[in-house]
Amino acid sequence: MSRLYASPFAFLALAAILSAACGGGPPPTMQGRGGMMSATAAAQKCEEAAKGHDRPFVVEWDATDLASFEAKAARDTVFVKYEGCKLDVLYQCSDPVTPGVFGAYGTPQFTSGTVQGFEVKNEGELYAKLPLGAANLSGRVQAGEELQLKYFVSGVATTTRDALYQGELAKASGCKGATHFVWAYNLGAFELLTAENNSVEAAGGAGGFGAGGKRTHEQKSVGAGGKMSACESQDQRGCRVPIRLALRAISEGDNPIGEAPAAKASTPASDEPAAAGGASAAGDAKQHWDDAKKKFEQGDGAGCLAAMNRALSFDLRLSDNHTFKTERAICVMAAGKCDEGKKDFRAALASADIKREQQDWQLDRDTRKMANRVCPSGGTTNDADFVLRADRELQAAAKVNDAAGCVKLIDGIHARYDKLTQQLKGAPDFDVIGQAQARAGNDYDIAAVCVAKGTKKCGEGLKQLQKQCSHSPMQGCKDVVAKSWANTIERMKIDCR
Repeated sequence: MSRLYASPFAFLALAAILSAACGGGPPPTMQGRGGMMSATAAAQKCEEAAKGHDRPFVVEWDATDLASFEAKAARDTVFVKYEGCKLDVLYQCSDPVTPGVFGAYGTPQFTSGTVQGFEVKNEGELYAKLPLGAANLSGRVQAGEELQLKYFVSGVATTTRDALYQGELAKASGCKGATHFVWAYNLGAFELLTAENNSVEAAGGAGGFGAGGKRTHEQKSVGAGGKMSACESQDQRGCRVPIRLALRAISEGDNPIGEAPAAKASTPASDEPAAAGGASAAGDAKQHWDDAKKKFEQGDGAGCLAAMNRALSFDLRLSDNHTFKTERAICVMAAGKCDEGKKDFRAALASADIKREQQDWQLDRDTRKMANRVCPSGGTTNDADFVLRADRELQAAAKVNDAAGCVKLIDGIHARYDKLTQQLKGAPDFDVIGQAQARAGNDYDIAAVCVAKGTKKCGEGLKQLQKQCSHSPMQGCKDVVAKSWANTIERMKIDCR
């Protein structure tokens, strides 16, 4: 897409109104009644915006853009290619195996806000205040119209990463050309209004919205996101669309924070904290451990592991702490290193079993259960494990109506369904395979609703539901499923065509 559109965490406080200018340089060439800007001056303003405008509004996005952005942000940190007056969201920039490997936004922090706004009277102000909308809105300003943006900020979502590095992105696909990542984004609602700028009876000042003159024209809406009226309600359900981004440039080189050296983790425990500073070092270790838990709750497995390693570097005694070892192993799995994490998790379970009451098969069973609760589906070749993990990911994708993600996951589950049926016959891990097949049977319904809501096309949802007919010997299966789907649409009040 060429245009701009699952717990507690640290929050960002963003300023309410954009700066009125984007940087230095000679003033633009202005022409005509609306202050038309020359092509050279426009290019210059875009270049200035690219250098200093790191908190752009995204009021030019339509409903599809907003939905796509929300679906992506629900699973990963969002990367963009930003060139001042143009911002391309790189939706494919992610680790194909581990969602959230570059951080996650977690649950937004909701705040009590007020209606804010500003005016745009000429092209100079347009490029300074709404650079991403310059291409679509400059014609209106040239024609003598004024613009007014009214918006309400209801909350903010902040990613778990303060910095990301080019070296990290080199290992992922779809990241070519990335210049920035969305460190945070504001939620709320907005209205973009326009009015003629040439029909004002002077009464103490030149024309502006509410600026002292009698007007003979009416305001018209040229864009909106969310519902401003919903912002005054308790739940604010209609006041949660992305309206403004906070960008950070991607740093050059590799991430300087690596994993804790293996030698440190195996250092014998002592009565004193290993790092200099005594009690303060132990306190720092606890702070990083707490930070790791927050990052895990937000879906940032890699960030969880990095914080765990920092905690260990402050207090080496943690290497003999059962809870720490168990939780670090879970972070390793969540970071996409599933085999390594499973090994560490099983070792932690075994070391805690000081009475030797657990048998090997029990340790293996509990380790497998945890892996299927945490590890990404793309990290296994076992059919049952894949389905159980993909089922978890499908439910997460369905919560944000990520249609593309739901289709990809149900296709993977569908491809393994018949294999599970065959494996059930005399399988040593009957319970796991049976559970996986049962979940797979329910996943078609989840995917159908997800796709219908995400695409606004009921027919696309029906296609996902009818895939299960390839497993059924029932005559007229697709017709039966179609009737059931019609009832589902009515019962769930799905808004689609």
